[in-house]
Amino acid sequence: MKILKKYRDVALGILIGAVLMTLIPVVYASKGELSQIAPFSTDSLWLLKQARVIVEAYQVDAASNDIDESEMVHGAMRGMLGAWKDPYTRFLDPQQLEDEKTSLEGSFGGLGINIASRDGKILVINPIEGTPADKAGLRPMDEIVRVNDDIVIGWDLDKVVKLLRGDPGTEVSVGIRRADTARLIDFKIVRDTIKIETVHAEILSDDIGYIRLRQFIKTSAPDVGKAVIDLKNKKAKGLILDLRNNGGGLLDSARDICDLFIDGGLVVSTKGRVDSANEEFYAHEGVLTQLPLVVLINEGSASASEIVSGALRDRNGTLLIGAKSFGKGSVQVLFNLSDGSGMFVTTARYFTPKGVRIDHVGLSPDIYVKSLWSDEDRDKADSSQGDGDKGGAERTGTPDGKTKSGPAEEKSTKDAKPRDPQLDKAKETLLKLIAGEKPETLRDPVPDPMSSDVSVISADQSSDDASVKSERGGKSLNPDKKPVLGK
Repeated sequence: MKILKKYRDVALGILIGAVLMTLIPVVYASKGELSQIAPFSTDSLWLLKQARVIVEAYQVDAASNDIDESEMVHGAMRGMLGAWKDPYTRFLDPQQLEDEKTSLEGSFGGLGINIASRDGKILVINPIEGTPADKAGLRPMDEIVRVNDDIVIGWDLDKVVKLLRGDPGTEVSVGIRRADTARLIDFKIVRDTIKIETVHAEILSDDIGYIRLRQFIKTSAPDVGKAVIDLKNKKAKGLILDLRNNGGGLLDSARDICDLFIDGGLVVSTKGRVDSANEEFYAHEGVLTQLPLVVLINEGSASASEIVSGALRDRNGTLLIGAKSFGKGSVQVLFNLSDGSGMFVTTARYFTPKGVRIDHVGLSPDIYVKSLWSDEDRDKADSSQGDGDKGGAERTGTPDGKTKSGPAEEKSTKDAKPRDPQLDKAKETLLKLIAGEKPETLRDPVPDPMSSDVSVISADQSSDDASVKSERGGKSLNPDKKPVLGK
């Protein structure tokens, strides 16, 4: 029986080979015409044909599974784009493209995190404030290793996003690898409808105006403008613009927010391979306010946040306070395809007004303050306030990101807020600026291009690359070479 089966398989293989061979003259007879419209060479197309025929003949489930040709084409397109090894150049089938548009409208079921693919890892850019991911305790630069029972190392970014999203009220298990933790941390998070409130503003102590911007959408610039006017009417003496854990958004929104604070001139440029990708964006003359301003950034500040931060520092000398930003500074353009699918293609990279590249590099702060993520760190910060109060609760961190309080202290800590050293430093610095001190006297004396809090140089970008410049002085680390702007 085994011998008969072996001969049957051999015969079938010979038959398939014969059929393919009879097609070769036909293929090559029209080779000249085909080459004019084909996306690949005739040899490459012939290779695809062979692969399809073999799979449909031999794959164990091929007889029972009727795979639509569009699925195979879409799979081939994903593979083609993946060959460029750019996590932001990606293919979306019609349903994925519709889901993407839904998320851009600001309301969807999920966890509330911005994620990115870098060097084969799925990294959390930032948990969005007030969302399930934020409340559970996810942090910027956490690596997502597992979603439910699936190990997602090396997976396509869109596939991971699809796993994380779902109906509000449903639970998802996420396994996280964290830089300072040896073991895998498991989070069980209940999905919710994610609605993002982009702007929060208030007056802090000492008449300091505080503006928290969570995302760059169409209404962000007008909302920030209204917040500035309201804070001025409340007699604010200076402003803190908090862009921490802001993963970016619309380029136009970033430019318009720069326009509120920068009096004309360049705010950001894009540089790519084609002329249409090389653009410069300018602010209009005049500003909404001339109050002293500082900007807060951290590992979760990316894209549009980095554009605004870089422009304000380069043009106004604004101090950046906090930790090194994520380093996502590239332009993606959506190309709609004829079957309803689409492609996001990286066409250019952002550069600050002084020509500093953001992508894969990030912005180092002028005044570095470590991000406090763990409850242990927060406890240390709380105990250093110097108010002599020894009645604080003893808290321990749990894997799900929550904290535990002793029963005697639960009431006293119910309304207590953990200290925020980065915000404290921003307030302290702003008060000095209000008092007349110059920004250059307040910057850290020795710039650290590779802050210890986070490494953002990717595997294809060494620290001595000619295109990497110092954010402080705009000088190339290797002045004898010209920047390489694309692959």
